[in-house]
Amino acid sequence: MRILFISTISAIIIALLFWTRPDTFAELQPLPPPTVNIGKVEQIDVQPISQVTGKLQPARKASLHFQVSGQVDTRLVEAGQYVEENVRLLSIESGDFVDEVEESKAVLKSEQNAIARDSRLLALMRQERELQEKEVERLKQLGQSSLASKSNYDQSLQALYRQQADEARLKNSVDSARSRLMIEQAKLNKAQRNLERTQLLSPFSGTVNMIHVEVGDYVSPGQVALEIVQVDQLDLNLEITGKAAAQLQLGQKINVLTNMDEREGQIIALSVDPDPETNTHSLKIRLPSDGLFPGQLAVAHLPGYLYKNANIVPISAILYENGEPYVFEVVDDHIVRKSVEIVERYNNVQIIKGMEKDIIIVSRDVSSLADGQIVIH
Repeated sequence: MRILFISTISAIIIALLFWTRPDTFAELQPLPPPTVNIGKVEQIDVQPISQVTGKLQPARKASLHFQVSGQVDTRLVEAGQYVEENVRLLSIESGDFVDEVEESKAVLKSEQNAIARDSRLLALMRQERELQEKEVERLKQLGQSSLASKSNYDQSLQALYRQQADEARLKNSVDSARSRLMIEQAKLNKAQRNLERTQLLSPFSGTVNMIHVEVGDYVSPGQVALEIVQVDQLDLNLEITGKAAAQLQLGQKINVLTNMDEREGQIIALSVDPDPETNTHSLKIRLPSDGLFPGQLAVAHLPGYLYKNANIVPISAILYENGEPYVFEVVDDHIVRKSVEIVERYNNVQIIKGMEKDIIIVSRDVSSLADGQIVIH
C-alpha cells in the first residue's frame, strides 16, 4: 500500500509539472551583413602570353634511297656517326652502269665521226655543185646553135640535177645524224647519272640516325636505305588558333621554355590557311639544340594582342549566371550586380568592358552574394 501511495503521488506531481511548464517561443535573429573583400577596376596595358606545348624535332630529316637497283657493296657509316654534306654513305655494285656509260660513249663517238665525215663530204659536194652551176651557165651563154653545144648543155644540166639531189640527200643525212647525236648524248647523260646514283651521298651535314641495309642486300628504287638528321638545331612544331596566328610573323623571336632553360627561338614557318579538320595553323619555331634532344617537350610563349589602357578585374570577381558574366559594384553599404563583357583572360585577371576605371568592386567570394545585399567592407 505504501509503494502504491508513493507511485500515485509521484505521477500527480509529474502531471502538475507538465501542465504548469512555461510556454517557450523560438525567436529568429537577423544575420549580420557579410564582410567582403573589395578592390578597384584597374587600367593598365596588357599583352596576354599564351603557352603552347609541342615536341622538339630535328631541323632537317631525310630518308635516303637509291634511284637505281643493285646489290649493296659498300657501307661506310654507322648509326650515330656525324657526316659532312656530299659524303659517300653507301654504294651498290656499279659494273653494269660503267659498261652502259662506255657503250654510250662509243656510240656517241661513232655518230660524231659520221657527222664530221658527212659534213666534209657535204662541203665538197657544195663546191662541186657550185662549179657545175657555173659550167651550166657558161654553156648557156655560148648558145645552143649547134647540136654539139646543145648536147653538152643538156649533159651538164643533168649532172647539176644529180649533184643537187645528192647534196639534198647528204644534207638530210647530216641533219638526221645531228638528231641521232642528241639522242645518243641524252643516253650518255642518263647512263652517267645512273652511275652517279650507285653512290648514296649525304644531302646535308648531319648525323646518321638509322641504316636499313647491309652489304649484300639487293635494293630497289624507293626502298629506304638510310636516315639522316640534323640536330644542331631543333624545330618546335605547334598547332595554334587563328587568333594567336594573327599576332605572329615570320622571323619573329619567341621565348621557348625547355626542361633545361628558357631560350630564344625564331619563327621559320607559319601557315596562313588553317587545317580544314582542326581549324588550326601550323607554326614552326627553330632554336639551337645546345644539350636538347629530339622528342623532348618544350613550351612556346606566344605574345598576343596588346591591349592599351585595358580595364581589368580579378578572375575571382566574376560571377557567372546562365552563362552571363557579372561583377558586384560596391555602392555605400550595399552591392549592385553589373553585367560586363569578357574580352580575354590573362594569368589571374580578366580584361573586361562595361565598367570604368577605379570603380570599387567585390574582388572575391561572389558566388554567395545577391544584388542589392548590404555588406561590410
